[in-house]
Amino acid sequence: MANPHKFYLSHMNAKTGYRATWDPGRPLQIGQVGKLDGSGIFSVFSTLEKEGIPVEVLSDESAGEMDYTSNESVNISVKLAGSAPAAGSVLTDVEAGFSFEFKSEKAVVFQTSGHKTHQLVNLGEIEKAVLKKFNDGNWEKDWLIVTQLVVADTATIIISNSSNGKLELKAKAGAGTANLKLTDASLGLTVAREQGSTLKYITQNGLTPLYRLMGIRHPLFGKKQLATRSDKEQVDQEKFRLQEFDNGETEQQ
Repeated sequence: MANPHKFYLSHMNAKTGYRATWDPGRPLQIGQVGKLDGSGIFSVFSTLEKEGIPVEVLSDESAGEMDYTSNESVNISVKLAGSAPAAGSVLTDVEAGFSFEFKSEKAVVFQTSGHKTHQLVNLGEIEKAVLKKFNDGNWEKDWLIVTQLVVADTATIIISNSSNGKLELKAKAGAGTANLKLTDASLGLTVAREQGSTLKYITQNGLTPLYRLMGIRHPLFGKKQLATRSDKEQVDQEKFRLQEFDNGETEQQ
């Protein structure tokens, strides 16, 4: 796969309804303002606060976990310390770890721990301010706002880049509990064997892996007013709105 990040961004958007951060280690913040490039990568230009627009943020009170796997194209096996390894495994009897078999070059393993969502809750106020700034020439029409942001204490993200690939991760000595988790940084997971190619972010700390954007659209014809916008570029029938952008936005323009 020539551009695994393009697949990952479009795949996660289709499966979760969120945009995925690229690369996953790049930090984002709620209320940031920026642009998407042609491949869907978000670049930060400003923030609502710098633009003089106040923000109100609601955050989850309790943390959770998210576990998404391309089940049709990935098999994951857990090996506990003291159990017999699977045929062909490089893990020994006393070692613990994880084995992955990728049936396709288009496969994703995405798991988070300590997962919280932050969201802007004064969108009406923000919308009015953005529209005014836009009409005054102080807001670029392709600027987008991070309105929701997922923050994770730890996350493991694996993106397959080849068909029939295999990957084994080995936990450090003494990791023999019955509840091994891919997001557990204390396991000290390292690559024991790899066949094929993958992009790996193993138990990364403090990631902001998923987010949502809103932005404005300007019609070619008609009076400016708030309305929905279709996914297609039927701008002659559309009106002006603050709205979510989907993965196809930049590719269609």
